[in-house]
Amino acid sequence: MDDESTQGAPAAGLGRRLAALVYDGILVLALWFVATLAVLPLSGGQAITPAAQGPGPYFYRAYLVLLALGYFGWSWTRTGQTLGMRCWRIRLVAGDATPPRWPAALLRFATGMALALAAGLGVWLAREPGWSARDLAAAALLLPAAANFAWPALDARGRSLQDIACRSRVVRVA
Repeated sequence: MDDESTQGAPAAGLGRRLAALVYDGILVLALWFVATLAVLPLSGGQAITPAAQGPGPYFYRAYLVLLALGYFGWSWTRTGQTLGMRCWRIRLVAGDATPPRWPAALLRFATGMALALAAGLGVWLAREPGWSARDLAAAALLLPAAANFAWPALDARGRSLQDIACRSRVVRVA
């Protein structure tokens, strides 16, 4: 990849970012299904829950997170693109227009996980009808994820909060 192909490239829009995220989410889910198939014989074919297997499910969850990290981290550091990003013609680039290195990929993955977990908890808290203090907490948990996706419209270089934290950009490619 030459510097001209991404240095002046326009930032990826919200639609492309979300489409690539959904596409990659489906791919990671499929990866988790295959990974679960590999460890299911260890649980005797039963659901992997703390009630049934003790501490084993916590190792299982860490295993799934590491698989997701491997998928995203390897893709970002190798070419700057996951399969979803490739389909939607966007690329993650560091400040020097090259794919990010592992520390930046780890930070990007960790901030993405934190935003997703906070948003998921916010949705879980907001599930009951009617107004309560829980709804205020839910809104506070959903706000960072919403801000992350809204920020590119406010940033001159089209970066999200996650991009700023990781010193990277998501750009469109031809």
